[in-house]
Amino acid sequence: MCGGWAERGTAVPRWRARLARLERAGPFSRGVAAPAPPRPPLTRPLSLSPLPPSSPHDSPAPGPRSRAVIAAEIAAENDWKNALVLGRLLDHRAAAALPRPLLAWGRSYLAGLALYFGVGGAWAYYAYWVFGDVLFPAPGSTPSRPAVLAQVRVAMAALPLYAALPAAVEAAAEAGLTRAYTRIGPDAGGLLPYWALFAAYMACVEWGVYWAHRGLHDWRAGYDALHAKHHIYNKEHTLSPFAGLAFHPLDGICQAAPYAISLFLIPAHFLTHELLLFATAVWTANIHDALDGRAGPIMGAGFHAIHHTTYKHNYGQYFTYADAAHGTLVTPAEYAAGKVRKGGGGVEE
Repeated sequence: MCGGWAERGTAVPRWRARLARLERAGPFSRGVAAPAPPRPPLTRPLSLSPLPPSSPHDSPAPGPRSRAVIAAEIAAENDWKNALVLGRLLDHRAAAALPRPLLAWGRSYLAGLALYFGVGGAWAYYAYWVFGDVLFPAPGSTPSRPAVLAQVRVAMAALPLYAALPAAVEAAAEAGLTRAYTRIGPDAGGLLPYWALFAAYMACVEWGVYWAHRGLHDWRAGYDALHAKHHIYNKEHTLSPFAGLAFHPLDGICQAAPYAISLFLIPAHFLTHELLLFATAVWTANIHDALDGRAGPIMGAGFHAIHHTTYKHNYGQYFTYADAAHGTLVTPAEYAAGKVRKGGGGVEE
């Protein structure tokens, strides 16, 4: 027995030889699955966008993005807005069969209707019925029902053409013809440049609206053919929030055109541009209610009511700066004091 042990001891036991082989092969070869090798670092940042990985929107290339990429994003954004407004009226097959400008027109028309009656109705309800005794204590100082209905008829006749302007701007933006952008970070360079560009865009719009409006007064043929339809409301008791869109359609488009023209001149965030365009429906309801909010240098209703009575002052839209720069500004205090210069040109000293 001892000899047997001696013979077996001269040879390496099989279990020891197997253990040596396992140790040379590594610690994870004993029937245990080896962990996956470490993943290489990402060559491109992760994107939360639903766009596919191969999309150029997710490209890591430095520098400004191309107009084609921005135009594609504007088109996708417009698809989302179409689905939001028209989704319950049109199924996707019907929408796909219609021209994109027609969808944009339909969406803008419905949004304009909702804003006009929603904002105008709420404004009139609170100004005339809820707080009418306080805001308009004098008898007959509120607009009559026939006057309001006449304003609504004029606005409804013009609204289909009003809706054509944002539809045309959308088509130009989707074609990459404007200077619109979609992302504040990569396109504008951050919030500070965004606000600087916004201020430049609004300054361009403000001066454009001033001269478009003033031109419709100074050009006699244009006034008679277009703008006179709006100025039949020339007394404070004939103005109402529903007069805000009661223009000849070409008149309304002329005064809104600076929003579109400025988009070809100054980089502007496209969704901000569209919100501003529709915000004019809210603003025009405000400035036609004949209530003086004493909010200068904002061109409130007190300033605009003077425009409707003198015809030669206060042409601006949101602010009084353009009128002040060109000598056509008259404040409510100056008007009440009788300092208005006849024939326009500001006030008498």
